[in-house]
Amino acid sequence: MNQIDFSQHDYQDEIDRLRDEYQFDFAGIALPSEDHAGMKIKWRYVSGNLNERYRRIVLRNGHGIAGNVMKTGKPMIIPDTTDDAIQNALFDYPILMSEQLTALIAIPLWHNHRVKGVLLFGQRDQKPLPHIANDISSIKGVGGLTSEDKVMQ
Repeated sequence: MNQIDFSQHDYQDEIDRLRDEYQFDFAGIALPSEDHAGMKIKWRYVSGNLNERYRRIVLRNGHGIAGNVMKTGKPMIIPDTTDDAIQNALFDYPILMSEQLTALIAIPLWHNHRVKGVLLFGQRDQKPLPHIANDISSIKGVGGLTSEDKVMQ
């Protein structure tokens, strides 16, 4: 069984600490859950949020930022969300609108060679991504989840 006991970790404290440590305006962890209709991905832990709208965002695998990162297992970096391609697809990325993010980095969180969550950091007001975005491997992950897959290449 490749289940993680999410109750054993204080993700909220960790996400608050990481947001502060890396100087981001927003941080969030999206985790999947199963229901009768299949897998749903929701933002479970956030820090620096403007409002509570993130709670209503429900994504499927392959949709939205978290869904795309979960599906591909690859980080997503958007240094400027005012880019035309992003603006034309803005409704596909509800976290951008609800949190007014203008730059972001989304990192897959791995456990036992499977993507089990997504860690997202964002900036507002056209602030650039901190230098940490250039070296995401230095972000180790949170509570039993790592930011890189340890599978031999």
